[in-house]
Amino acid sequence: MELMLDTANLEQIEKGLATYPISGVTSNPSIIKAEGKVDFFNHMHKIRELIGDERSLHVQVIAHDCDTILKEADKILSILGPKTFIKIPVTEDGLRAIKILAARGVNVTATAIYTTMQGILAMLAGARYLAVYYNRMLNIDIDAAKVIKELSSLLWANGTSCQVLAASFKNLKEITTAYANGASCCTIPYDLLETGMHMPSITKAVHDFSANWEEVYGNRTLLDVD
Repeated sequence: MELMLDTANLEQIEKGLATYPISGVTSNPSIIKAEGKVDFFNHMHKIRELIGDERSLHVQVIAHDCDTILKEADKILSILGPKTFIKIPVTEDGLRAIKILAARGVNVTATAIYTTMQGILAMLAGARYLAVYYNRMLNIDIDAAKVIKELSSLLWANGTSCQVLAASFKNLKEITTAYANGASCCTIPYDLLETGMHMPSITKAVHDFSANWEEVYGNRTLLDVD
């Protein structure tokens, strides 16, 4: 299993890395927009510096036609390094670009996946990750959990290194359901990670443990006990 951060906010990434077992950072044009009119490649360089070479960085192309997608991918790789994952929406032109880049050994994250067939085609084209848009699928009455389960089963049966990367979450239930249905990776907004750790029940349990300890040992910690 993997956990990625779905953000381009440097402060959130730094905080997330300090606390959570983060394996990578994903971005898209909407996420970049939230940061304002930043110097794009300089900002991506800062993210790479924060996460190091051991974590994956996923950067999305903007172009719609295959030729320009390939040119944008080459620019991303030349500036941000060959380990960068190129995010490409699964359209007809996107599939053509995925096939070409995968044949060259480029790491590709197929994105904007709403259907099992899209995922199958992207897998066969050579994508390393299949980014399934969980909440957006629910909003148009597509069974996101079913699509993830089908794709995960197909990936397992075929022994491929491709992985389902569930994305587009609005609540914790969607995340846990995605994992439970076979997603090997989820990319999550930082505020949802915080929500998962700030439940009142967790705070109460920790408080109760401390209160019970203090009743017996006072304000001493384990370091003060023989």
